[in-house]
Amino acid sequence: MSITVEHGIGLDNFVQLIKEQRTIRSIKNTIIIATGSTLISVGLGGILAWIIAYMDIKRKRLIEILILGQYVIPSYIITLAWSNFLQEKGFVNKGLLSFGFPAINLYSLWGIILVLGICNTPMVYLITLNMLRKIPRDLEWAARTSGYSQWETMLKINLIQVMPALMSGGILSFLSAIDNFSVPAFLGISSGIPVLSTYIYEKAISFGPRAFSLAAALSVMLSAIAITGALLQGKLIRKSSGLESIKEDHSVRIQVKERTRAIIEWTILSLLACINLIPILSMVLSSFKKFYGAAFNTVNLSLRNYQFVFTNRGVIQAVRNSIGLALATCIVCILLGTAIAYIKVRRNPRAMKLVEYSASLTYAIPGIVLALAMIFHWTKVPNVYGTIKILLIAYSTRYLILQIKGSTTALLAVELELEEAAAVSGSTKVGTWRLIIGPLIAKPVLSGTFFIFVSAMTELTLSSMLAAAGTKTIGLTIFNLQQSGDYNLSAAMSAAVISMILLGYIITEGMKKISFGKLGKISYRQQTQSKVVNRPC
Repeated sequence: MSITVEHGIGLDNFVQLIKEQRTIRSIKNTIIIATGSTLISVGLGGILAWIIAYMDIKRKRLIEILILGQYVIPSYIITLAWSNFLQEKGFVNKGLLSFGFPAINLYSLWGIILVLGICNTPMVYLITLNMLRKIPRDLEWAARTSGYSQWETMLKINLIQVMPALMSGGILSFLSAIDNFSVPAFLGISSGIPVLSTYIYEKAISFGPRAFSLAAALSVMLSAIAITGALLQGKLIRKSSGLESIKEDHSVRIQVKERTRAIIEWTILSLLACINLIPILSMVLSSFKKFYGAAFNTVNLSLRNYQFVFTNRGVIQAVRNSIGLALATCIVCILLGTAIAYIKVRRNPRAMKLVEYSASLTYAIPGIVLALAMIFHWTKVPNVYGTIKILLIAYSTRYLILQIKGSTTALLAVELELEEAAAVSGSTKVGTWRLIIGPLIAKPVLSGTFFIFVSAMTELTLSSMLAAAGTKTIGLTIFNLQQSGDYNLSAAMSAAVISMILLGYIITEGMKKISFGKLGKISYRQQTQSKVVNRPC
C-alpha cells in the first residue's frame, strides 16, 4: 500500500511525506522522546536492579512489587495518574510556584519523556536483575585477590559482564517508546506534539483518497526502525547467552552498615512511592471530585463519576467487550501457542520456527502498524472488519508469541521419558495430556496467560484503529473520555480498572494455590502407588 500510487507503483507517498514539515517534526520528536525515556529507564532500572541483586537491604519484596506495578498497569492509566498529580492548579505546582520555582507542564516533550521512562523501567530492571545474579562470584573473588577493591570489581567486572543485558533492556525500552501510542496521544495530541505513532493515527482516520497510502508509508518508516532495533537487541542477547545456563545466585554480595542500609531502603521506598503510589492516589482522589481542578473538600466530593461508570450503557458494554476479548484471546493463545510449542520442542520442524518468527514479528512491530495491516488485509474478507472478530484476530496475533515462549519453557521442563512411560502403559495422547503433561505445565502456562489477559483487557493501540461503534473497549472509552475533557470520569474508570486488575490477580493466585495444592497431593499419591506397584522390578 505504501508504494501504490495512482498510475501503478512508485515512491510518491514517501516523497510527499518527506516534504511535509509535520513528518520531519514527528520523526524528530519520536527519536528525542525514545532516546530520553530510554536514558531514564536504563538509569533507574539498572541502579534498582543492582541494589536488589547485590545489597543486603530489607523489604526487597515490597520494592519489587512497587517497581513491577508499572509493568502491569496500562501506560495510559499511569499517564492519567501523573496528569492529575501534576495538574496546573494542583498542590504540587502551587507549592513549586510559592517557592519561586516554575510549574511542571506534563503536556510537553519532557512530560512525555518522563512518563515513558517510568513506564519502561520494569523491562530494564527485569533483564538486568536476571543477568546480575548470574555473574559468577568466582570472577569477583579473582578480581579481589588481584588487588581490586569492591567498587573497582563492580565497575571493571560486573558492569562489563552485565553491559549486554543492560543495552538489551535499553533497546527494548527504546522500541517500547516508539511503539507506545497512549502516552503521546494523551499528552501530545492536545498540546500539538506529534510522534510517528500518533501521526499514523491522524493520517489513517483522516479523509482523502491517499489517507491510507500515506499512513502505510509512515508505518513502513516506523517498522524499519522497530525491526532494526529488534535485530540489534537479538544480537546483544546472543552475546550474553554464555551466562544463560548459570543458575541465579541470590546471595548478598555487598554488605553495608545498618545506618547506610536504612537510608538506602527508605530512599528507594520514598522514590517509588512518589513515582507509583502518590500519582495513582491523586488520580483516585480526583475521581471523587465533582469537576476537574476543584479543591479537595467535602463540598466538592461526589460519587456521581462512579455512578456514571457503573450505570452508563456504553461503559458497561465496553467492559463486557474487553473482558470477553481478553478471555477469548487467552483461550486461543493457550491452545494455539501450546500446540506450536509442543511440536517445536518434541519434533523441532522448520515450519514451527517459521511460525515462531512470524509471531515474533507481529509483536516486534508497533501496534499502530499492526492495526493498519489488519485493516488492509481483513477488509477483503466479508463480516470481519467492523466487528468484534477483527479485534480478537488482532489481539491473538499480537500476543501469541508470549504464549509460545511461556509454553516452550514449561514443556522443556517435562521429561520425554514420562510420555514414553505413559505410551508403554497404554495411555492415549489425550490421556497423557490430561494426567501428565497438563498438570505439569499448568502453573507456568497460567502465569504467562495472566499477563496476556491484562494486556488484552486494557489494550488501546489496536482498539483505537479497529473498534467500531458497538465494539469499543475499556482503553478506547478512557481515551475518548480524556480527549473530550471528562478528566474526572476517565479517572474514575481508570481507578475501577486498577481494582479489576488487583482483584483478578488475587483470584488467580488463590485459584493456583488451591488447584496446585490438590495436584501436588494427587501427584504424590500417584508416585507412591507407582513405587509400590513397581517394587518387584
